[in-house]
Amino acid sequence: MGKFIKHIPNLMTMTNLALGMWSISLLIHENNPRRAAILILLGAVIDFFDGNLARKLKVTSDMGKQLDSFADIITFGVAPVVLINHIYAQHLSSGLIWLASMVFMVAGAYRLARFNTADFTNHFLGLPIPVAGGALTVYTLLQPIWIDRFHTPIYPKITVILLVLLSIMMVSKKKVNRNWRSKKPR
Repeated sequence: MGKFIKHIPNLMTMTNLALGMWSISLLIHENNPRRAAILILLGAVIDFFDGNLARKLKVTSDMGKQLDSFADIITFGVAPVVLINHIYAQHLSSGLIWLASMVFMVAGAYRLARFNTADFTNHFLGLPIPVAGGALTVYTLLQPIWIDRFHTPIYPKITVILLVLLSIMMVSKKKVNRNWRSKKPR
């Protein structure tokens, strides 16, 4: 049983990756953006716990770090971008959204590479891609509410601005405290 336990964090990471791929598949084969978004957010929950569990079990490794980044680029880079482009596919500004989406993916990949090649013990540099991809996914879940009320998708230029802002935040040099959840003595 002890040998199996040390593999649980990597199994969780692979589950995160599978959820990202499943999300993309739902968009391609079933035209189901709501379920696709829910799978991305479920991947975010799993991503939150896999690293913490690896540290708690003292089974962190370079392999786990790399695997986590591969999963993150699919679940929080590719899947949210496919989701956004799926929603705006019929809109006149879809080319601009596609271009901003590519900027988002490149920024996310750069941010992950920077993370993997440096030691960020107490902080991250820039917005983590799971947060950026999660924000983009939550934004897509607001679309049906907006459409019900205003009978049109959220103005595409807002989507482009959001994609660019999230991209800038991911590649920024702003320090983000890694232990934001920890309680400090008062």
